[in-house]
Amino acid sequence: MEFNSQFTWHRYPTISAYEQYVSHLVEMPSFQLDWLNELRTKDMNFTRTELDVLYGSIVTWQNPVDRSDRRSICYYVSENELITIGLSEHIVSLIEPFKTSTPFEAFYAILALQMNTYFTGIDNFETELFSRQDELRGSINENSLDSIFGLRDTIENWSDLIVPFQELILAGPEAFIRQTDYEEVLSFRLAEKRVARLLMLIEHYQKDIEVLLDLSTTVSNFRGNEIMKALTIFTAVATPMMALGAIWGMNFKDMPELDWKYGYAASLSLIFLTTGGIFYWMKRRGWLGALVRMPEKKQKQKK
Repeated sequence: MEFNSQFTWHRYPTISAYEQYVSHLVEMPSFQLDWLNELRTKDMNFTRTELDVLYGSIVTWQNPVDRSDRRSICYYVSENELITIGLSEHIVSLIEPFKTSTPFEAFYAILALQMNTYFTGIDNFETELFSRQDELRGSINENSLDSIFGLRDTIENWSDLIVPFQELILAGPEAFIRQTDYEEVLSFRLAEKRVARLLMLIEHYQKDIEVLLDLSTTVSNFRGNEIMKALTIFTAVATPMMALGAIWGMNFKDMPELDWKYGYAASLSLIFLTTGGIFYWMKRRGWLGALVRMPEKKQKQKK
């Protein structure tokens, strides 16, 4: 299909449609044949560069839960021909304002337009992240790690989508190295700016998530220490009772304490005194306080 009088743009909805087309050709360029062979065996991102030829496949959407559920655009770019497979007609309809005159310009216009659709998703993620930060502030619990890991999986999914676009920003000038004015091409500059902007946002949100993860892990460690501390205190306080009970629980025949008139009262008094003494000593040392206190949410001031 001829999209512009200055170059040929063939568009196909599926790989099968393209295979049907090339089956009627007597011969085809070797690089196109290599491209088709790789498309038949790979359902993932790949980029190949040759002199004045750029071809491959790029994933434009993937399900964060099931990453085998994805959509891709397959592309073949040469000096005078552009072939795309799986490109939406909506993106095609937006190419006209770019006034493209070469396959190089048209291809990077496609990339720029495709990346523009990601900003809404990134903004939605930002809203979710800020909402989750407010929820976790002062109320980190056993479900917090699952929540944070969910956020990290989402942002990693976005990163996996954008990095191949960055690769193509580098691969284009490599393939068309004899074209020295590519930096002046509007669509290329726009694609370069958008990929830089997207990666900047992703990097920033990744750092926010790592801070949340570190905070949650730290609080979990403190709480684990609190549990161990409580068990240690209980053991220390109960030691006199257990030790004295073990001594007086022996079955030796000669135990004079058993015949004392006030032996039972004396034993209870000794247990209470030693237990209370240990408790008082630990309190004076400051060992009974909390290791960490979570910040309380600020209450709204009453008018």
